[in-house]
Parts: sequence; structure tokens; C-alpha cells
Amino acid sequence: MFDIVSGALRVSLVTFVLCGFAYPFAVTVLGQLLTPFQAHGSLATNADGVVVGSRLIGQNWMDPKWFRGRPSATTDTDPNDSTKTIPAPYNAASSSASNLGPTSKALQDRLADDRKALDAAQPGLAGKPLPADVLTTSGSGLDPDITPANANLQIERIAKARGVAPDQIAALVSRHTTSRSLGIFGEPRVNVLELNLELEKAFSARETNEKPPAAEAAPAPAPAAPVAAAPPPPAAETPAAPVAAAPAAPAGETPAPPVVTAPTAPVAETPAPPVATAPAPPSDAAATPSAAVFPSAISPQQGDARRKTCLDQYHANAATNSNGGLKWNVYWKECKKRLKS
Repeated sequence: MFDIVSGALRVSLVTFVLCGFAYPFAVTVLGQLLTPFQAHGSLATNADGVVVGSRLIGQNWMDPKWFRGRPSATTDTDPNDSTKTIPAPYNAASSSASNLGPTSKALQDRLADDRKALDAAQPGLAGKPLPADVLTTSGSGLDPDITPANANLQIERIAKARGVAPDQIAALVSRHTTSRSLGIFGEPRVNVLELNLELEKAFSARETNEKPPAAEAAPAPAPAAPVAAAPPPPAAETPAAPVAAAPAAPAGETPAPPVVTAPTAPVAETPAPPVATAPAPPSDAAATPSAAVFPSAISPQQGDARRKTCLDQYHANAATNSNGGLKWNVYWKECKKRLKS
């Protein structure tokens, strides 16, 4: 009996050491030495060196100026009810398919809605047959590639959004089309993340999902010069004449009236207009965070999820004037603070 137990323990110990330590250690070392890029997740960076995603994980590209990946049916836990789930496209922590069959009404409704949205965005596609990966989801929900046919259908929309010729976008798609592995495995494909990074590099748009709009990113206009620096207006007894030609009255004889009540409009020689007639643009300090709309939860995305969530909401607010007058840098600080709470 003892011989049987001791033999079993020795076999278990050897197997544990080999499979639990030796094999993982060997594979990790070989991966770091032979394929370090793949071993670290095939991460992609933008022009600023910031990691924007993995070439192996799809992302939710919704802006018209980007190529869009294959739809995703992944879900996440409902924050209001832990027993339920909500749609969370490209959730890498919950890779799955929808598991809906051809007779599913939910699937038919989703496909119909997506087709309507596609036809509205690109009227030229209305009524035309589409590649399967334009509307149907993949088995993983995280497919990073699309077919060349799918990419070619998006060229017209992207060329219009970026203001470039369609044939230039088509040439970019052609360069990023990968053929079958070893000539026999898989199908020709286009990696969406790599294509979009090259697209932004070659034909930079006015706005991107990684940076705030140029108008918002620029420094705020300088405030109006202090009122005290402006020359005092002419005294009431002085006849109307250009300010440059009329000497200012001595301070002791005619005190300058308050600027807010001075009706005289500023002339070209005046260094700064009166505050009452030329108010300075609203500053970041004057904006009210309480009037702005902020996201309630961080969207599951690759890279800096908190920043991308706030930026997506900021762009959405711009269309409805719901940013409360906040510039991007102030909105980002307030949004980050709220998402941490």
C-alpha cells in the first residue's frame, strides 16, 4: 500500500513541476526572446507613442472618418441589476457570440436596424447585397479584421469625411490587405486598427477620437486688457472728435466715468474696448460643470478607457450643446473625477 501511494505522489510531484513551472517558464522565455512584440499583446501606438489598442482585438469605431470593424455581440453585467446583461461591443473580458439563430426575431430586428443605419450613412448602398461581415457578428465578438469587400464599401464615406479622393483611400486599403496565410489558410483580410492608424497618418482629419478638436485644444483667447489701462474718455464738455486728437481732461477736473456706463464706442487707437461693449469670451473658470453632461460609467475600450469614454461623451455633447461651456481640459478633469467616484 505504501509503495502505491509513494509512487503516485512522486508522479504527481514530477508532473506538477514540469507542467506548472518548467513548461510555462520555458514558453515565456522563448516568447520574450523570439517574438517579443506578440508576447506583449501585439499592441499598437499612435504618433505620440500612446497605446491605442491591440492588433488582435477589435474596437468600436463609430465616427464616419474611420473604417469600422465587424459588429460585436459581446455583453457586460448591467450596473443596475447584476442578474442581467447589457450590450457591450468588443468587451475583451466577455468574448462570445450572440447565439441567435436565423429565425430569431431579436436577430432579425437588429439586422434590420443596422441596415437602415448603414443606408442612411451611405445612401449609395441602399438595396445592394452586402458582404456577410458588414452586418453579422463574429463568433468571438472581437474579430480585428474585415474582408477587403467590406473595406471597399466604406471608402466613399471615409473619403467624403476626410476630404480626399476615393482612389487614395482605395490604394491604402490595397496596401493593407493581407492574403491567405501560407497561401492556403484563411481568407484575404484587412486589419482595421492598422488601417485606421495609417489612414490618420496619411490623411489626418480635423478631429480624432484620440485627441480633442483643434478648436478646443487651442489655448483660450487672451482676456481683454484691464479697464484701468484704457485711456479715460473725453470729458462731457469736449466736442465730438477722434480720441487720438482730443487730449484727456485732467483727472482733477473731470473724473473718468465708470466704464460700464460709458456710451462712447472704442476707436481704432484705443488699446482695448470697454468691457461693457466687448465682453471677453467665456473662460474655463466661468463655465459650470453642473450644466455639462458626463458619462455615468467607463465604456469597455482598449487603451485609456476613462479618457476615451470622456472624449466620446464630449464629442456627443458638442452636437447638442451639452458641454456647459467647458473646454476639453476642464471637461476632462471633471469627467475623470466623476468616473472615479
